[in-house]
Amino acid sequence: MDEVSQNYDPQVLTRISSLKITAMNLVDGILTGQHRSRHKGSSVEFAEYKDYSPGDEIRHIDWKVAGKTDKYHVKQFEQSTNLKCTILLDASGSMAYQSPTNQGESKLDYACNLVAGLSYLFLKQFDAVGLTSFNDQVVQHIPPRSKPSHLQHILHGLSTLSAEGVTQIEDVLARLTERLQGRGMLILISDFLTRDQDIQKSLKLLRSRGLEVILFHVLHPDELNLPFEGDTVFESLEDDPTVGLNPIDVRERYQKAIQEQIDTLKNISNGLGVDYALMDTSIPLQQSLSYYLIKRKSLIKI
Repeated sequence: MDEVSQNYDPQVLTRISSLKITAMNLVDGILTGQHRSRHKGSSVEFAEYKDYSPGDEIRHIDWKVAGKTDKYHVKQFEQSTNLKCTILLDASGSMAYQSPTNQGESKLDYACNLVAGLSYLFLKQFDAVGLTSFNDQVVQHIPPRSKPSHLQHILHGLSTLSAEGVTQIEDVLARLTERLQGRGMLILISDFLTRDQDIQKSLKLLRSRGLEVILFHVLHPDELNLPFEGDTVFESLEDDPTVGLNPIDVRERYQKAIQEQIDTLKNISNGLGVDYALMDTSIPLQQSLSYYLIKRKSLIKI
């Protein structure tokens, strides 16, 4: 776990490990996240090797490995998962923001912990999860897998991320949509600080393909409140020009504008049957995620 410490807090997993992620929709006739087979079979995806022991089926021995090592290993397979989830993580420049007044975590750090927590929960309930990070294009793609060891691949991927580039959510979603399997789940984690993007069109396309979609809107309290005092120079983390002003002159208009953006995204989500959750980075992740999952569970009708 040391290799991912820069982006990942193991305490998050400890505090949310008793929770479950349950799909709101039926996926191929099965309520996802609740009926994942724990049994091994031979008709589906290869999972791992184990040492041969009396009683194991000889036809499952990997003879190529035996020829090289003089040891007998039996292939084990996992039955198909009920759910395949892709987590889409915004790794653009604006996600690097952290308060200039303290050394708290950045939005990307917070988001990486969110990815780690969600991935752990999916794998714990034997569902498949993958990670795709992006800015104006796909930066990294880790396909969904359901093996417990897959968590290490995701955590390693998170440890290599840095926030840079410009956000282009619509373009990235358009390129990914054909690759995503229908009747699965897509979780989009972003600050949604982007211009000229028709997120409603993108979400409609995803929903039309039968995907269940969850949006986690990650914002720093500075972005919600603009609390700065005195003449201040604001430098863009993406490609916008530097601006100098006194925040008190624009604070009220700014707070109204950011709230309108939140309300618009929430209303679009509600209209399309998409889950929306605002994640304030000043609130401990385990608290926000626990609240969201408990609320989500209460809405599920079995």
